[in-house]
Amino acid sequence: MSIRDSQTEWIRVQAYRRMGGERRIALAAEMFEDGVAIVRDSILDRYPDIGDDELRKRIRRRILPRELALQVEHYLRSRKVQKREQ
Repeated sequence: MSIRDSQTEWIRVQAYRRMGGERRIALAAEMFEDGVAIVRDSILDRYPDIGDDELRKRIRRRILPRELALQVEHYLRSRKVQKREQ
C-alpha cells in the first residue's frame, strides 16, 4: 500500500467534500467495478479455459466475505433446483 503525504490527502478530502453525494456514490461504484474487472482478469490469466459459472463463483469468493459468498452459492444452487423442477 502506498504512503500518502498529508497535503495530498487533505486536497483529496476537500475534493470529495465538494462533490455531491450522487457523484461520490457513482465514483465508488466505478471503483468497485474496476476492482471486479481486475479480479476477473487475474482469474482468467490463471485459468484461461474457465467456464462462466466457475468464473463468477471465483469472483464472488474473492470479493465477498467467505460466509456471504457461501450463502450466495447456496441460494443460487437452490434456484437451479427450483428451475429444473418446474
